[in-house]
Amino acid sequence: METINKLENMIAEWYKGLPHLPKNGQQWLAKNVWWIALIGVILGAVGIFGVLSLTLFAGAILTAAGGVAGAAVAGFAMIIIWAYLAVAVVSLIITVMAISPLKAMKKRGWTLIFITVLLEVVAQVVYFLFDYNFFGLVWGLLMSAVTAYFLFEIRSFFDGKTSASKKA
Repeated sequence: METINKLENMIAEWYKGLPHLPKNGQQWLAKNVWWIALIGVILGAVGIFGVLSLTLFAGAILTAAGGVAGAAVAGFAMIIIWAYLAVAVVSLIITVMAISPLKAMKKRGWTLIFITVLLEVVAQVVYFLFDYNFFGLVWGLLMSAVTAYFLFEIRSFFDGKTSASKKA
């Protein structure tokens, strides 16, 4: 956890010089981030089931229609997709664990969401090593940076010393 805290402080320094949201916007986002995370969990679960069913269907078609070459392509694609699904499931579980602390405006919830952002950055780099999709890497890192921006905008509301009722 000490490594996460050091990384958090280092990234906070990067975002310190950027323009900030108005205080009411920060407060609104801090109070409502729990249901935004809940919507993300619901959409993420639907996405995981969609990718899983499509993957199994495509693998069967490639194997049946493509013979040995189709099976080889399907096998390599399955490795990439299973890695993607594993990261997605872990991120989903961490986000589910963060919802209740986020609702109570506890630092633990903020930290769990921060961990999912870090996990997504690592996943983007690993995915790049599989498919060499430079645009996908840049886009994924850009989305992680934007997510981190909003996350660090509300960081002060999750200091762990005050409760949600005192913040209101």
